[in-house]
Amino acid sequence: MSLSGKSPEEIERTLIGKSRKELIDIICRLVTVEQHYKPAEIAARSGMKKRTVLADIHAGKFGGEYYKRAENQITVSASGVNAWRQSFRVVVLPNGKDSKQA
Repeated sequence: MSLSGKSPEEIERTLIGKSRKELIDIICRLVTVEQHYKPAEIAARSGMKKRTVLADIHAGKFGGEYYKRAENQITVSASGVNAWRQSFRVVVLPNGKDSKQA
């Protein structure tokens, strides 16, 4: 079962009817071997320049870790990317005021 790239609603529909044990097995598979992204992939998906992403990686903004097999082989885990992107999130309340200023 691949949940990658699905919306929360699609994931919910996919998981309907699964037992607690099945859900725990799915979660364990997802967190055991997590997808990793290269700075260029993160930049393309985030509408930023690769240089900006690399600077943030080196500044520890991706959950405080990244993987580096060689000087030009840096990757970041999906959870690190999500933590980084969450730091930019601004929630707009119905009255038009932001709950978090970026």
